[in-house]
Amino acid sequence: MKVKTLRFKDTKEFIHILEDGSVATSNIPDVLPDTASIDLLKTYYKISGQKTDDVNFDNLEVVEYDFIESGEVGADIRNKLTPPLNLVSLLEDYFNELTYDIDKDKAKEFILKEMKQTLESVEYLSELF
Repeated sequence: MKVKTLRFKDTKEFIHILEDGSVATSNIPDVLPDTASIDLLKTYYKISGQKTDDVNFDNLEVVEYDFIESGEVGADIRNKLTPPLNLVSLLEDYFNELTYDIDKDKAKEFILKEMKQTLESVEYLSELF
C-alpha cells in the first residue's frame, strides 16, 4: 500500500509536525492524505493557525512510501519464481538425451510460453524494490 509522508530532503528522516509547531523525527512515517504536497501543507498550517515558525518547508519533501504487509512480499516473490523454475525444468527435459518420450514440438511450445512468463516475472521483480 502506498502512502504519502513528509521527510527531510537531506537526511531522509521522517518528520512529524507536532501540535505545538515543533518538529519531531522518526523512523516511522507519518501518513498524509493522498493529495498532500508541500504547498498544501504550508496552506493548511497557515489556515489552521497552528504555529509552524520552526518548520523550514524548503528542506522538506512529500514522498510516496510503500507499506508492505509482513510476509506478503515473500509470497509474491515465490509466486513470481514459478515460471523460471518451470522453464529450467522444461529445458532440462528438452536437452536431456535420455528423455526419449518427449514431444519436442510440444515441449518447445511450453518453453516459449514459460520464457514469456519468466520475462514478465523478472521485470516485476526488478521493479519490486
